[in-house]
Amino acid sequence: MSMVVPGIKPLISQALRVRGRSCYSVQAGREFKANTIHDIHEKYCRGAPLSMCTAYDYITANWVHDSNCDMLLVGDSLSMTSLGYESTTDLPFEEFKYHLRSVCRARGPALIVADMPYGSFEASLEQGISNSIEVMKLSSRVTSLKFEVGLHTKDQYTLNLVRELTSRGIPVVGHIGLTPQKVHSLGGYKVQGNKSLNEMIELQETAMMLQKAGCWSLVLECVPHKLAQYLTSQLSIPTIGIGAGSGTSGQVLVISDLLGMQGSNVPKFVKQYTNLHEEAVRAIKGYNAEVQEKNFPNQDLHTFKIKESLWKNFMEEIEDQPRH
Repeated sequence: MSMVVPGIKPLISQALRVRGRSCYSVQAGREFKANTIHDIHEKYCRGAPLSMCTAYDYITANWVHDSNCDMLLVGDSLSMTSLGYESTTDLPFEEFKYHLRSVCRARGPALIVADMPYGSFEASLEQGISNSIEVMKLSSRVTSLKFEVGLHTKDQYTLNLVRELTSRGIPVVGHIGLTPQKVHSLGGYKVQGNKSLNEMIELQETAMMLQKAGCWSLVLECVPHKLAQYLTSQLSIPTIGIGAGSGTSGQVLVISDLLGMQGSNVPKFVKQYTNLHEEAVRAIKGYNAEVQEKNFPNQDLHTFKIKESLWKNFMEEIEDQPRH
């Protein structure tokens, strides 16, 4: 780990103060202790790898919490993985907030980071600040926001917005490299920082600028392993990689990818740990077959009983009623 960049410690400390304090009077009696930015930073300083996974609703959030992931990302990838849109840029802000509320109803230790979806912050700094505050106020469990940021030579606006937010005490995770919200300007879903020396240098400069702007962590997406490892060594904040190799401070994957919720077609950088799509289809086919064969429901296992005396009384009462 490199020496801490001058000026970054106060910025990190500011972020820790905002969402990292313990409110014992309101948390007493809970069965879990939610991770704070301070907890994540301490683990990073020990050199322990950090884990992050996306979740999009109450059920998947419970899975992430119960698996003891360090962090949970409510990503705008839910647009394509859960809602059927063709791109993350199609996701309406209101729908995103609906899913964020659902995730926050699940209780567990993972620190919750919320994406700021496309269209929620680009119109003006005033809009970006207002919507950021609105997202933070949706639930006290939202600990940080995440912003996709282009190279500093092309995206000064988002860099300035990050500065404005962190100066107001709002914790921010930066996201550089492949930024799906800017996929059209990038020319598609492509690896970043592997074509030219200038692009590599600009990516490195952008990372350092985001750290200076107050980001407490950076997501590096689809960046060559060597470059991601170098950036991690130069920064004094944790990096979370996705398609960026093992040299980052931690990893993040989309839950539907790692669980195979949409079949076996996943990006190269994903390891699929199971195939829930195949398991679900197999289970539903089994259910369908048993219904057709009248093997479900089982009379002894799946039905409710009634006392014979009560049933006898009911039948007698029915039989005594006049027929129409």
